[in-house]
Amino acid sequence: MKKMKKQILDILGEVDGAYLERNILTFSDCPFVASMLCSFPFTSHLCMVMEYAEGGDCQTLLNTRGRLSVPLARLYFAEAVVAVEYLHSYGVVHRDLKPGNFLITSTGHIKVTDFGASKLGVMIPKKNNYKQLAEEISREFRDHEVCGTLHFMAPEVILRKGYGRPVDWWAMGIILHQFLVGSVPFDGNVQTEIEENIVGGHLRWDCEPIPPFDAQCLITDLLIKNPEQRLGTAGTFEIKSHPFLTGLDFDNLLSQKPEYVPQVASNVDTSFSINHFDINKHLESEDEEDNESFNYENFTSSSEWLSKLCTTATRINNEDPKSPAEFTQASCTNILEMQKESVPASIRDDNITSLPCSSPSSDIPVHEDRISSIPLSRAQQNSENEEKGETIQDIPVHEDRKSSIPLSKAQQSSEN
Repeated sequence: MKKMKKQILDILGEVDGAYLERNILTFSDCPFVASMLCSFPFTSHLCMVMEYAEGGDCQTLLNTRGRLSVPLARLYFAEAVVAVEYLHSYGVVHRDLKPGNFLITSTGHIKVTDFGASKLGVMIPKKNNYKQLAEEISREFRDHEVCGTLHFMAPEVILRKGYGRPVDWWAMGIILHQFLVGSVPFDGNVQTEIEENIVGGHLRWDCEPIPPFDAQCLITDLLIKNPEQRLGTAGTFEIKSHPFLTGLDFDNLLSQKPEYVPQVASNVDTSFSINHFDINKHLESEDEEDNESFNYENFTSSSEWLSKLCTTATRINNEDPKSPAEFTQASCTNILEMQKESVPASIRDDNITSLPCSSPSSDIPVHEDRISSIPLSRAQQNSENEEKGETIQDIPVHEDRKSSIPLSKAQQSSEN
């Protein structure tokens, strides 16, 4: 669950970005893009509940295992290309692609996440080869906003010349370099030095071991300074057809077994991805009071995926499909009150806290002068039976079990 503090969003002017991120995650229908189950405002935060990727992220993998093997880097890169192509077809520019935003599932595949910095442009059909002029694509946004993570930021963003979809392909070039080499190609000791290297630096292959030649060519073409000439600007087909990716079936990437599969204990294993310090910090902040000046009620939403999960769960439990709202405590209370009100006032017991889930047994006495299936209380039963000279005895139960399940006759005889 991603939590975003309302006050911080308002101060930084990122409220619209939070709503955009929610919308992107809601409509997402790509196997390599993270999906969202639901979103809601809560106390001082906005919350988004997303599908859980048990294997952590690619940055953590790089930190623990070092650079990736060529087959694994090729597969991760190809899956990310499919994700970026899908996003671009809907006009979404991610603007913050990096290994830390590539989550790893329990099967070893990746999902692109974190759309907090994303921007929405013109939608382009997926099968369209970007027939717009390269200049229009490269300068789609002219707000001169500097956004993203510095090491993965394209030169046109730093120079504030306007930018577009090609910024994501630049980031993909940096990512592939980090996958194969273990470090980013343009670095420095301070921010200004890093920016100067990105804008005017040259790509060098003085690392050891040197990546394959076709991988070097792909990275070089993705890191062309001029976005109009950058690989991918004319269309994703430029990248998919590159020699480094030869042999990959982009329509069946999920059928390929990754070289690395995280060994998770269960589908709720948090050892790969959870920072327990952050969890404790979040728990400590839950007592903060909500600021009434914020109104985020329309942030509440649920995806089609959540509806399918609820439907599946209810079918498994042999129940009729219900919407999530029908299972809330408030709804249960309302149903109980409606049931209580339907009972005639003359026999209503306002102390009722629960009602039977099944119809009462036929041998339980009821008021003869009322057509009702409501069972009598023990006191009412004894009161009516005293007139007939009968009494009702308690049915023995196991003394060592806290249960209201009556014993069979054989069990009663055995205990007596």
